[in-house]
Amino acid sequence: MSAAGFPDTFVWGTTSSSVGSEGVAPNADWSAWERDNDAPRSADGNGWATNYADDAALLATLGTNAVRVTIEWARLEIRDGIIDTDRVAHERQVLRDIRAAGLAPWITLHNGSLPGWFHDDEGGFRDAKARGYFWPRHVDRCAEWFEDLVAGWVPIEDPIGWATRGYLMGTRPPGRRRPDQAREAIVGAIEANQAAWKLLQGGEAPVMVVLGLSTVRAVNSLEARNEAKHWDSVMWDLFLRSRREGVLDVPGGASLDRPEMAGAFDIIGVAYRPPLLLGEDLQLGPYPATARTDATGFAPNAEELGEVVRRLGELAPATPLMIAADGVTTTDDEWREELLRSTVIEMQRAIADGVPLTGYLYDTGIDAYEWLYGFNAPRGLIDRDRKIKASGHYLQALLTT
Repeated sequence: MSAAGFPDTFVWGTTSSSVGSEGVAPNADWSAWERDNDAPRSADGNGWATNYADDAALLATLGTNAVRVTIEWARLEIRDGIIDTDRVAHERQVLRDIRAAGLAPWITLHNGSLPGWFHDDEGGFRDAKARGYFWPRHVDRCAEWFEDLVAGWVPIEDPIGWATRGYLMGTRPPGRRRPDQAREAIVGAIEANQAAWKLLQGGEAPVMVVLGLSTVRAVNSLEARNEAKHWDSVMWDLFLRSRREGVLDVPGGASLDRPEMAGAFDIIGVAYRPPLLLGEDLQLGPYPATARTDATGFAPNAEELGEVVRRLGELAPATPLMIAADGVTTTDDEWREELLRSTVIEMQRAIADGVPLTGYLYDTGIDAYEWLYGFNAPRGLIDRDRKIKASGHYLQALLTT
């Protein structure tokens, strides 16, 4: 069954990164950040790697029907061409146990971290040869290994966000602030995502692009308004224009004809980011400026999420949409429940107005390691001791009664 105002086919689930739920892979680029004390140690995340069968069953008690997990490339291919066959078998067992719990497994192939040998040694997505050889080889292998068990694919989680955090903002590996390299990384990540879709589209499972989307506003100054337009264009226009028109137009770079990108992907997913405000100092901050913020310093807002979904529906008409990641980083579960209740209302309204919203994945199911914040900034509906929080009980009641 589904909740009132939602179709019976609606996807309800949770999502997580491999680093969050399992800890960093020893050969991943994020591992160096932990060793250099640029981020807290992730240890074994929330223990998913050993508790996955019980955890999947626990997630199913919430009334959900799906879960999106990341299968970490650096754990499968520990060095160039060296496959850990035991790990492949492990991941297949994880997917089987997810299915046994009554959940449909969606797989993300890259969420935040990459093999060090690929990203650091071979140039990663910025390098045309690396993304044109190593990445498609990996995608092909994953299709061979997992396609009989998967319900849906996400090749790259928020490709534009991954590139800007790593090469423009310096908050993720490799920690650079180089606009020229950021443009290269954005183009490379979008093209790699497209290549994965082309390889995976022949199978039965749908392939979803996941975009980090938000609303962007500015204080009343021309410079701030122009900067806000720039950020809005990066988030909204880059991929969506390439999908509509087959043109990849990165601000500050050349316009690239990419006709093969037109119409790509079966579903467009939103990794919701809280609303942004460009201040007088041209720095991004929470909107409204006085709003309550979570541990990330930004202010989640269900009405703004509704605005994002409606705008996406207008820009990609007749395309199935999914909220692929949404959550709040806080120890205050009453606030989490309040936001979740408001989000459900916004989704009901959007669907009633004709927005083709097909699913909602909460980020995350079980408290885990959070990028840059460690274990002191929980996001889950269930705590690390596997106790369902009030927010989780709210969702459970919504979906099971």
